[in-house]
Amino acid sequence: MEQKILMTRIRNGEDEAFAQLVNPLIEKGYRTSFSILKSKELAEEVVQTAVIEAYRNIMSGKEIIYFNTWFYKLVSYRSIDAWRKNDRLKESPLEIDVVTDKRGVVESVLKEETDNEIKKGILSLDNSDYQIILILYYYQEQAIQEISDLLGLKSSTVKSHLRRARNALKKRLIENQFIEVNSQ
Repeated sequence: MEQKILMTRIRNGEDEAFAQLVNPLIEKGYRTSFSILKSKELAEEVVQTAVIEAYRNIMSGKEIIYFNTWFYKLVSYRSIDAWRKNDRLKESPLEIDVVTDKRGVVESVLKEETDNEIKKGILSLDNSDYQIILILYYYQEQAIQEISDLLGLKSSTVKSHLRRARNALKKRLIENQFIEVNSQ
């Protein structure tokens, strides 16, 4: 209820009300973003962007019932967007370390290709919650409980989302003919 009052005060032009609303959330928002991005600078940028976006949403009259949860999800989504963008920037012509064993070169190329296909599959999923959970679990190596805390979800919800996300990813990879299904 207090958050609703603060948002009304913000819409009425009270800047200190906005500080009261978001300041307690900044540190956890930063930790959330950093846990996804593993970059201090990018995490700070994402949180700053999320704060600006939160202000604009409040000023536009958007009905935000649970501001804390909404803000942390916003930070998570913007962190994933930054992760995608940063990942695309890193995609350059395949660089392979000099390997004297030809099998090592082939294995490196295959691993890189597999990683790229899986990332494309994750990013092509329609459900952004599934994308976030897969990235946090597999790429950022977050535990179920850590993901639960970051996203403000029950651990049982994270587990079911993870299971559904894996199934959706498998289906997507099959559709893209990246993996084959044994018909035994």
